[in-house]
Formats: sequence, structure tokens, C-alpha cells
Amino acid sequence: MALLKLAFRNLRRNRKRTIITLVALVLGVMVMVGLRGFINGMQHMLLENIVQGQLGALQVHHVGYVENVLSSPLTLDMADTPELRARVAAVPGVVAVAPRIQFGAMISTPDKKPAPEDGSELADADKGKTTFFMATAIDPAAEAKVTPRRSSLVGPGAMFAGPDATEVVLNADFAVGLEATIHPPGTPMPPVEQQTALLAADRDSALNGQNVVLGGTLPSFAPGDKRLGLVPLGTAQKLLRMEGRVTEYAVALQKFETADATAAALRTALGPDYEVHTWDQLFPFVKQLLGQQDFIYGIITSIFLVVVLLGIVNAMLMSVLERVREIGTMLAVGMKRRQVVSLFLLEGLVLGGVGASVGAALGLVVVWVMASKGIALPAPGATVPSFVHPFVTWPFVLRTLLQASVGSVLAALWPAMRASALRPVEALNSP
Repeated sequence: MALLKLAFRNLRRNRKRTIITLVALVLGVMVMVGLRGFINGMQHMLLENIVQGQLGALQVHHVGYVENVLSSPLTLDMADTPELRARVAAVPGVVAVAPRIQFGAMISTPDKKPAPEDGSELADADKGKTTFFMATAIDPAAEAKVTPRRSSLVGPGAMFAGPDATEVVLNADFAVGLEATIHPPGTPMPPVEQQTALLAADRDSALNGQNVVLGGTLPSFAPGDKRLGLVPLGTAQKLLRMEGRVTEYAVALQKFETADATAAALRTALGPDYEVHTWDQLFPFVKQLLGQQDFIYGIITSIFLVVVLLGIVNAMLMSVLERVREIGTMLAVGMKRRQVVSLFLLEGLVLGGVGASVGAALGLVVVWVMASKGIALPAPGATVPSFVHPFVTWPFVLRTLLQASVGSVLAALWPAMRASALRPVEALNSP
């Protein structure tokens, strides 16, 4: 306690230098906390867009489906029964289940003008367009419980009303490229020649078609291919000759952070004929993106911390040079060298503890202000309107306090060793 009181007194002797060092440490820790809060909020926003806007927290498939997903294997389907849905829903943590069919399809828009009466060919600019896209067949009522963001962000236009509707919803950028016109909800279907054709190969590779209209558009929830669309589940089952069958169940959880544990429980409940994957297993590049963000944050915060600690080293060295005769006197009257080292280490600890505490407190205030207002920022590669709400966890705050305090002690170690190595006679004779 005597050394600690002495350390406080020594820090007050040169208040300007102590204040400058403290300000640097406060700013460094405040930036570390604020930046971590912003990154946490951005990562959480990205996960919400993917989990609540596209994938669901978990997906259930017939065994072997994901390994062959690039070929859209309709033969690796499963019966959509109330019993199977109940088995999935009965697992603790599961709150909703939505059936889906993923399949490759073609969409062909009608010609903009009727064919010339003279039998000549339409100009290319007046012809309709035909292109491939990846379709997801959904039941809108069940899907809204699993991916609520997807259902709420349809616009212009609207989500189709039921599983047997004749509307489709396409990615907004994809619809613009097709030059497709949105059919107003609630109005009669246009003539057949003005309807869009949905074409797909069924389970037996036979090509089938269905007349549809564009009911609405969706923004992009994540980076990747924009050639995506939603199709009513019942309409897709008729088109693909898959009545009563689906290729996957999307599952919503109470907390998507528990996805791994719930996935393991689902595998046990469903048995070896089914496979369960978490969102990060289905979208591994997103997990890589989050890891890259954490890595970059680690580099930035390390630079901040090193710069701040170098300031502490400089301040402590200046203190040693100014107090050479004082140190010599303490050694001459019997103070042990380890006590001299302890004195300077305590000074570093006080600087680090006070600076880190104030910096963390200010950082928490900054994070709270940003979280209360929200920061409009689309996720990387996405066009969906999103707001970042920064947050930090208490374990991170405590870890930051510990790092800054321990770092300050280590930064004071070299000056402390230099001070303890002084010889009393030479120190007393120094100018």
C-alpha cells in the first residue's frame, strides 16, 4: 500500500505528461471498444439478412442432397408429411418449419409487341427474354415464420398469397435485366400471350411449363448470383410432378447462435435418412468473411495498443531520467531493487487501469449512442436496406481492460529495470 500511494504521488508530480499519456490510452481503448461494437453490429446484421431473409438457421434434407446440390437433385427429395414436420418442430429450440423445393428453371417473358402481320421477324429489342434462374418454391405462410425479412421486404409488388398462386417473385436486379413488368396484385390475369412462361424439367427430366406473372421483386440479402426467384410451392409441385414432396425444410430457431447444438439434436431425432446443416455450413464464404473482419480488427487494435503502450514507455523513461537522484537516495537508504521495480510497475498499472477504465466507459457510451440511432449500411454485396446496431459484450470489455492494464505494466517493465539497475553512488552524483 505504501508503494501504491507513492506511485500515485509520483504520477501527480508531472501532471501534464501524465494527462497526455492518459488521454492517449483513453482514446486508444475508446476506439477499440467502439470499433468492436460496430463490427459486431455489422456482423449481426449480415447474419440476420442471411438467416431471416434467405436460408433459415437450419435446413433439413434427404441424406446426400447437399453433396449434389449443384445439380439440383430433385430425386433426392422427401415426403412432406405432418408427422415429419412435427418431429422437426418437437426438437427444443425450433420455433417454425417451412417446406421448400430448390430447382433450376427458365423464365421467358412475352414479346413487347405482337408479331408483324407481314410475317417478318420482330426486332431484337421487341422480343421477350429467356434465361435460367434458381427458383425456390415456398409456402408463403410458413416461410414468413422462418424468414420474416424476406416476406416483409417484397416491393414493389407483393408476395403471392398462397401456395397455388400464379405469381412469382424475382430478385430486383434480375427482374430489371429481364425488363419484366410487375402485375398489380388483385387484378385479373392478362391474356395468355402477355403472361410469363415458367419452364422446368421434372424428376423424370421431362420439360414442363406453367404460365405465371411477376408479382413482386426482392432486394439482395447477400453477395452472390442475382438470378434468383420465389415460386408458389403448390404451383412448383405441379410443374415438377412432385405433389406432396419437397427437397428441404428451413428451420427457424429461438436463437440462431444455438444452431450447432440444435442441429445435433435434430440429427438424432430424424435418423440416418436425413441430414441437417447450419447456415454457416451452407454459406461457408460468409463465415470466412466474418473471420476476415475479425482478423482485420485484431490488426487495427494491435496497432492502436502498441502505439499507446509506446507512449507509456516514453513517459516512464522520462520519469526515470528525471528521478535518478531520487532513485539513488531510495537505494542508499535501504530500498531493495525489487521494490524500485515494483514502484514503477505500479505506476504503469495505475496509468493503464485508470486510462483503460475511462476509455472503456466512453467507448460504451459511443456504442450506446450508435445503437440507439442505428447506422444505415447495406451488408457487403447486398441491396437490402439494413441498419447496423453496434453492441459489445461484457467479456470483451473485461478482456480489453485486462489487456490494456497488463500491457501498461509490461510497457513500464523496461524503464523499471533501468531504474533498479542504477548504482546509488552514481545516481546521487548525477546532475
